This record gives sequence, C-alpha cells and structure tokens, in this order.
Amino acid sequence: MKFLILDIYKNDNWRLVKDTAGGYGTGNDFGNSFFSKLINSLVSKMINMPPMYSMYIFSILKKRNSEVIYSKTYETNQLSHFDYIVTTSSIICHETEIKALEDLVLKNKKIFVTGIFANVMKEKYGFHKNIFVIPGEPEAFFSNIELKKENLDSFFENKTITQKIPQTVEDLDSLPFPDWAEYLKNYKLRNNFLSFNSKSAIPIVATRGCPYSCFNYCTYPLQQGRKVRLRSVKNIVAEIKHWIDTIGTNKFVFRDPVFSINRKHTIELCKEIINQNLKIEYLIETHLNNLDDEMISLLKKSGLKMVYIGIESSSSDVLKDIKRFTVKNDDQQKIINKLVDNDIFVKSMFMFGNPEDTEESVKNTINYSMLLSNQLVQYSVFTPYPGTPIFSNYKDKITETKYEQFNQYNLIFKHKNLDNIKIKNLKNYGYKKFYLKIKNLPIIAKSCLSLLK
Repeated sequence: MKFLILDIYKNDNWRLVKDTAGGYGTGNDFGNSFFSKLINSLVSKMINMPPMYSMYIFSILKKRNSEVIYSKTYETNQLSHFDYIVTTSSIICHETEIKALEDLVLKNKKIFVTGIFANVMKEKYGFHKNIFVIPGEPEAFFSNIELKKENLDSFFENKTITQKIPQTVEDLDSLPFPDWAEYLKNYKLRNNFLSFNSKSAIPIVATRGCPYSCFNYCTYPLQQGRKVRLRSVKNIVAEIKHWIDTIGTNKFVFRDPVFSINRKHTIELCKEIINQNLKIEYLIETHLNNLDDEMISLLKKSGLKMVYIGIESSSSDVLKDIKRFTVKNDDQQKIINKLVDNDIFVKSMFMFGNPEDTEESVKNTINYSMLLSNQLVQYSVFTPYPGTPIFSNYKDKITETKYEQFNQYNLIFKHKNLDNIKIKNLKNYGYKKFYLKIKNLPIIAKSCLSLLK
C-alpha cells in the first residue's frame, strides 16, 4: 500500500501548531498594536510543529511495510502514485482543508481524515463517498486494521463498520516512535523560545488524557478522553535516547495536555533521566496545583527549561463559572517564584472574554499578570468549540461564520459585556503594558537573538 500523509495549512507564517487545543489547532492573531504584531511575527518564525498524530501514523504504516510519504503540499500529477491519502483536520485551517479535499476527490482519490474536529463535524468533512472520517485516535485505527486494498476500500463503502475498531490506544508503549528523522529531511522543527534555539526540538508525549473539570470548554478530552494513560518511564527514556543518538538533539517539547498529571510517574521519569545522566533541555505545560518544591527541584535537575501554565483569570468568580479550579492567587505567586528561582522560564497563559468577564475583570487580570514573576505571557480569547459541553449553551450566540476564525484570538460569540474590538484593544493594552516593563525587555531581546542562531 502507498500512502500520502498530507498536512494542509492555510499559511505557514500564520499558524502555530495544528494539534494544540486538543486537535483543533491554534493560530497566532495576537492583536494589531506594534507589540502584538511583534509577538505575532516572533512566534510564527519560532514555532513550527506538525501534528503528532500524522507522524505517529507515518511510523505505524512504515512499520507495517507500507510506502509512506509526508507532505504539506501535493502535485496533481503525482497523486496517481498513492493508493490513499491521510490528512489531519483542524478548525483553524478548515476552509483551506475543505477546498483541498474537494480538489482531491475530483481526482478520484480515497482520503482518510483524522482529528477531533472532523469527528465532531462529520457532516462538514464526510461530504463525499471517497472521504472516510476515522473515529477517535487515528493510531488505534491504523494499528488494528488489515492493510489490504479490499479491506481499506470497505471503510468507504460501509462507514459504520468502525464500531469494531478501538478508538483509543490503551497501551501507549505499543506505538512506534514518530519518525522525526524522516520529517527533518524535508522540513524544519522549530521551538526557539529562549534556550530552545535548536531547529530540532523534538515533540514527545509521556501521557494522554485529562480528567480535569475544565473539560467544559477544553477540547483535549474529546480526542484523548478523560482517562489518563501513561507511557512507561522505560519507553519514554528510550525515545529520548533514540533522538539523542540518531539526530544529535538534546531538546524536547512535551506535548502532554498536563505534564506531571501523575505525580508518581513524573517523579520516576525525572529520576531516571537524572540517573542516566541525560543532559537534556525540555519544555512542558502543566497546572500549578501539580507543582511543589520536590517536584520543581526534580524537574529542574532533569532538564526543565520552560513551563507553560494556564492561569486564565485573576477573578475567582470567572474561574468558578467556567469550572476552572486552581491554587489560590497567593500560592500562584509562590510557585511561580520558586520556578523562576530555579532558572525555569515561566509563560503564563490568560484567557479574555470568559462568560462572566467584564472590561474591569480583564484589566484586573492584565494587572495581575504584571504582578507575577513570569517572564512571558499569552492572552487568548475564550472560545466555545464545537463538541464541548459549553458549545451547546452558546450555539445560538455564535456570530462568526468562518471556522478559521475560531483560533483562540477572536471573540466568536455575542458576549453580554464585551465585543471583539474591545477584546483586541484589551489584548493590545496588555501586551504593551507587560512587555514594556523594564524587567521584561531582556526577555524580548533574548527571544529575538535566538532567531539568529
């Protein structure tokens, strides 16, 4: 069998990553002020990460003796070479993806579409007999099906037979390592924030699944479920060593929705990295309630250089409304101070336009972000994504008709207190205020210099 894994993007300079936000993707419309545009430009040049689903599928098919090619573009005259096309859906590239699919089916190509957005919006993607939307995690699908033409064709002829196919990978150790070496032959991997100046900071996962209450608006559980699944420490370390040995990188980006979600597992992983003397640098995203002195110390010793932390709002009422529960504000400062004292860069992420937000509460959140000792901030916009529980409550309030505007930076619904212009002005105000702080100017300079290395 010959497969083309096709990742379609609207604009490489516009997008960040396609499988964040639980597979919906995220853009980078930070605002229209000078500082917002500067951040937008920096981020678009510094971050380039393909969907991990795609690279796992690549490795699975390759391991099963199929011919596989990964590409972000396609030539009409080359399509006849492939038996099937596999593509990953996203909300931020939706219109672009649909146009490409319409073109491909006209060429009589059979297309497997993966991703949670396609699962939630099957009617948008499954518009042709030659398009099949894979349910759940695509790795489970391609690991369990028989790779024969008559069997693969049957999925297009009978779109209900997927009920017999597992929709999640229960044993994460069973997955082959994503073939980043093959990817790097034609494309670059970039995550250049701060010490991440290597062009090959390898994406990696230690866990899948998230049980937290913010699933009310978060899309991660839609794809990965709420049950936490763990890779063995042995398997994670083996992959780290594999990339150190094969491509010579010591930089990694953990793409877990909540790294350190299982304390015992994380401690074991950190200790194994330390014991094996693996001199790595890595980035994680996690919750403040998962961090204490012991955990921070181990993360530091094992190579943690940067952490993304979702704080969202300074208002307890706003957080309670969206079912976002975290440590108290005073404790947030203490934990972030501890991280910074350990030379770990902290990027705090805040969300404007929450249902109970007002102009005053957003300004209070901006002022709060100034008080914290984090070196970087990100201001995004509350987005009721299709498939989430909160979307049902806002379905009649959605004002944006283009799905590509569901990028976490536009207000896409009628808010009782705010509008999109006000949100953008507040973002511009926040970025200008934060990054003009004297203590933050060296951070901007260091980020700019990293682009030159």
